[in-house]
Amino acid sequence: MRIKDKVIFLVIGLGLLFISLNRHSHHPIFNYHSQLFADKAGYHIYFPAWFYYDMDARNLPDSISLKTGQGFWIKDSKILTKYPIGVAICQLPFSLIAALADEIQQIKSPLGFTKAHHLALNWSTAIWGTLGLLLVFLTAIQFWNLSYSQGYLLIFGVLMLSNLLYYTTRDCGMSHAYSFTVFAAIQYLLMQIKTVKKINNSSFSFLLILGSLVIVLRPLNLLFIIIPLLYIFLNKNLWKEISIDVKPKILYVAIPLAFVPIVLQMSYNYYAFERLIADGYVNEGFSNIGQVNLLKLWFSPHNGLFIYSPIILIALVGVIKGWVNDNWWGTMYLFYFMIISLTYASWWSPGLGCGFGHRGFTEHLAFFAMPISWVLKTISKSQQRWWGICFTIIGILLFIVQYNFDGCWPESRDWDWGLFLSYFKI
Repeated sequence: MRIKDKVIFLVIGLGLLFISLNRHSHHPIFNYHSQLFADKAGYHIYFPAWFYYDMDARNLPDSISLKTGQGFWIKDSKILTKYPIGVAICQLPFSLIAALADEIQQIKSPLGFTKAHHLALNWSTAIWGTLGLLLVFLTAIQFWNLSYSQGYLLIFGVLMLSNLLYYTTRDCGMSHAYSFTVFAAIQYLLMQIKTVKKINNSSFSFLLILGSLVIVLRPLNLLFIIIPLLYIFLNKNLWKEISIDVKPKILYVAIPLAFVPIVLQMSYNYYAFERLIADGYVNEGFSNIGQVNLLKLWFSPHNGLFIYSPIILIALVGVIKGWVNDNWWGTMYLFYFMIISLTYASWWSPGLGCGFGHRGFTEHLAFFAMPISWVLKTISKSQQRWWGICFTIIGILLFIVQYNFDGCWPESRDWDWGLFLSYFKI
């Protein structure tokens, strides 16, 4: 990276942090707009439950589940959550810093849910999100042959023409920004292996650890990402050319380290549900499988994918361009898109409840960046300026909407365009 690039990404990180802190400064803690509320509290509870309260619900602060939007619940003195442990692992360094800050300030209550722990989520998500964008940028420059200006146009579009900005700033503490970065890291490593045609100690170790994180962040995504991973490796049958140079001794470190998150999840499952493998979503399922409504999933103002993440349209254009140019393997991204769409359209809550746009696609932007790059690679420098202007205009409009958005769309108003237009105000 050039010094210029390092400065730009520092500015991006600080900008995301500023937006996140500013957005949450308008609301007190224990409010439905706060960082630790509902789902986000359900992801976070692992840290305070273990670090402060010995996994005993009787030790928790009074009514803390109710105050944090019941993202977790209590049963027979157990602290229960349906959300996997991955987010808590990604946030761990920041949670520890928050715990240290509370100790220094001698803050005694409510430990694990103090202002410092709320702010830790702003820092954590902004830093993870910036790292994800950096990895996509480096992948585009080093392996997809984009120019620096095209690379910046790519990450600007991925961030601003989607709901990634929302889940990096407004709904920090959800799994999506962390999963986005993990996916971007996996993609970068695989493209590197594909280029050097070699798997060494570091790439092998990181892939194991990242694969483990995928499982404990959002297990369903492990099924989805098989498709882009197959494209990266199989479209030129590279497995026959890749050599493996992994020292046996690295296995004694990498494999146990990669299993730590999975063991932690299984340990919690046994504590909470008396099973090593448990489904926290047991009362939810694919009840819409017989009445899939893709039109609503893609175009409804209620979390419609293309309404809030129009950058995905460019990814689909990239697939068509690849098809025209005899890149038949590129159509795997169309299958990737359709499998995600059909899966969530079949879910009991196709829009996935409260949120800005369809968050089931947010982390997958890391992989959809590749077909987007196929489009950007074909535009000239003069065209890049116009693309940049269009991206900026659409990005500003989406930013205005997400800043005014209250967090939840009324379920009975799926096609209420008047409500959608009401968010375009300054």
